Amino acid sequence: LVPEISLTPQMIEAFSAYFGDTVAVLHSGLPLSERYDEWKRIRAGLARVVVGTRSAVFAPVQDLGLLIIDEEQEDTYKSESTPRYHARDVAKFRCAQHNALLLLGSATPDVVSRYYAETGRYHYFTLPDRFNARKLPDVIIADMKQELRNGNAGSISSVLYGELEENLRRGEQSILFLNRRGAASLVACGECGYTYSCPHCSVNLTWHSVPRRLVCHHCGYTRALDDACPECGGLLNQFGTGTQKLEEHLREALPDVEILRMDADSVSPAGSHEKILSQFREKKVPILIGTQMVTKGLDFENVTLVGVISADQLLYCGDYRAGERCFSLITQVVGRSGRGAKPGRAIIQTFTPQNPVIGMASRQDYEGFYAEEIELRR
Repeated sequence: LVPEISLTPQMIEAFSAYFGDTVAVLHSGLPLSERYDEWKRIRAGLARVVVGTRSAVFAPVQDLGLLIIDEEQEDTYKSESTPRYHARDVAKFRCAQHNALLLLGSATPDVVSRYYAETGRYHYFTLPDRFNARKLPDVIIADMKQELRNGNAGSISSVLYGELEENLRRGEQSILFLNRRGAASLVACGECGYTYSCPHCSVNLTWHSVPRRLVCHHCGYTRALDDACPECGGLLNQFGTGTQKLEEHLREALPDVEILRMDADSVSPAGSHEKILSQFREKKVPILIGTQMVTKGLDFENVTLVGVISADQLLYCGDYRAGERCFSLITQVVGRSGRGAKPGRAIIQTFTPQNPVIGMASRQDYEGFYAEEIELRR
């Protein structure tokens, strides 16, 4: 199982090279007739390997021996529509039924899975080195408060602009990650980085333009927005650039540069994610902007720069798992850089560079993050 439809083409390519025609693919992006044909092939035993997204966990495999969940910490394994299920739980049940092996793979395991490994419920194996012994990318944390003071109120820091231009000059590619969903914005102080949190739940409050209040998405607590920062009296700013707006900014700043965007709007037609990725790979399009679709599993040798546009939108999103999700996504997307022979760099843009989650994500320090997070959960 893979967490995103966009990861199935390269996975199919890799597995078909080994297993030939015995590989089947199952996901919601396939036409219904094609999905039914694959389902029949699996049930008849003609396909011995099934690759797919969360619904593939129900594939009619007769004699299940091994079930692998790649990036097991991903939210996308949880079905939001009826029937509601978590693919990981269904996988455990199926493996118990068939006496099969379940393998959960991740660079940033779910905190619960890691806890089960620590307490002996799961076996735990680590891969301490990167594939091919490649060096991890150098990470720069860009302080957006300083950018504001310097008169840059845009969504891209001067550091990132400089690195993008350097990459364009070298003919290397860049990925920009912005996980912008919904209409709510983050409110933060441009001077001290203060953000509002709920007095009852310790999660961050979300700004709603209607009814112009800060709201806690857990307990419903609301409060009005102050005229100035309650901590230092500085100016409060609302932040909330989306991928489309970011694309517009970049097209204005770099008019002659080809840019691709990959998000829920641009990949709705069947197979369009495949089209975007193959364009990025084959035509060597200089810049790819995307939501979490671009953070995991993609393997492009020529990508040497990754930019995390607003780490704060991930970190202060009103959910107690926000830290875990932020750490995971930043770690994943930073790992897209420097996968080939050329060394990679990554820029993380944030208003709160002192936040320990961002610091540990920049160092790829999962064990340090886990120790802190499990203490917080306790």
